[in-house]
Amino acid sequence: MRQKLIKSLQRRFLTEITPHASIKYLLTLPLEEYFNSVISVVYLYTRPKKDKKSIYFNEVISAIGHIIRSKNGLKRDSALAAKSGAFFLYSFEELDILKVMLGKGKNHHQAYVIKIINDEAIIKLWTNLPSGTAEKLPSEVPYEPWTSTRHPSGHKLVKTGNREVLQKITLESHPIIFDCVNKAQKVGWKINCYIYHLHLWALRNKATAFDDIWKQQDPEARITKTREAKAIGSIAKRFLDKTFYHIYYFDFR
Repeated sequence: MRQKLIKSLQRRFLTEITPHASIKYLLTLPLEEYFNSVISVVYLYTRPKKDKKSIYFNEVISAIGHIIRSKNGLKRDSALAAKSGAFFLYSFEELDILKVMLGKGKNHHQAYVIKIINDEAIIKLWTNLPSGTAEKLPSEVPYEPWTSTRHPSGHKLVKTGNREVLQKITLESHPIIFDCVNKAQKVGWKINCYIYHLHLWALRNKATAFDDIWKQQDPEARITKTREAKAIGSIAKRFLDKTFYHIYYFDFR
């Protein structure tokens, strides 16, 4: 599927992007160098979320476009990012991996949403990404220690929009805060292989452990919860027999 996507994009680069197109800059960028990031974005944005039933088209195409421009050192441009992301997402639609359709948006207004047609293909594309490529996943090496309220990865030490709070916290004034979070980040984690295989068996055999899925009356809800369970399993599979580490930070409380 990866090669089919690349061939689709390469063909469309030549036939659909004219010298006057606003996204003609894509023709000058090395596709192989950022394609893994595109797959990672598509995977992450199409995972089921408890507080979100719909996958919004505009959010996905913007995320794809921004990651492409960021990877290539281009300035942030929301309009170009959206157009670029839409171009890439069409190849996923062309290969029957997903479908863009009109659906319910926020506040019950109509909005373009994404319907997943071949989730197994998305999972396989993501699972086969080289280690360290996928965004928002645990690391196979410990994260760098916190020395200020802004981590080299871009995270903030305290999840808050209050700048005054962040400015007041320093390594010298609050050593315990930094010591706690840095010690936590040094702890390595492993997947329990027995539990992982039990998870697969229970899902495959519709065991009572997943009654929350099987007792759903709404078919769409059942599909979403099944995808969520499979998504968790695919992340666990990626880290089987590996030690991984989390980055830690504090919430506003």
